[in-house]
Amino acid sequence: MVSTLVVPELGTDFTEDFEDIVIQYLWEKWSINNPDNDDILHTDDPDKIRFKAGFPDTSFPYEICCVQTRTEPIEKVNAKWVFTTKLDILVRMQRLDRTAIETEPQMENMEAEVQRIVEHYIPNEITGIKDLVYDQPSTERVYGSSDTFAKSDWRSITRIKVFYEKEEITS
Repeated sequence: MVSTLVVPELGTDFTEDFEDIVIQYLWEKWSINNPDNDDILHTDDPDKIRFKAGFPDTSFPYEICCVQTRTEPIEKVNAKWVFTTKLDILVRMQRLDRTAIETEPQMENMEAEVQRIVEHYIPNEITGIKDLVYDQPSTERVYGSSDTFAKSDWRSITRIKVFYEKEEITS
């Protein structure tokens, strides 16, 4: 007999990586227009925000990226496992005018929108994913000791966990 783990809601295992699933979800739920998602997930318009799985590539002024980091089993009850997979949501913006006296609001806008989307997740809104919750530390800006006000590349990381179940099926 061979034992296989499947997601009960799918009847199979997940067919995509969580970073692909979650970045698509963020794009679909994006509601702010500064910067705007412009109805294109992987836009070629350099004035718009780009959503992608993986690390930022710095070819766009605004990027929301998602990287899958670690999967852990939490518990097993009979033939059902509960898992969590950790994801880093990477927010990046290029400061378009380094000489501006006023700070541009886009970085804070993007961070707040990611947080809003995570906080309003409804269980199984993404089929098979029971919940999205913050990991610790939840959101942090990425700075170095040589950074200044005129820094052109601004970044933050929001850490989340995806909770889901798998059950053993023998054949």
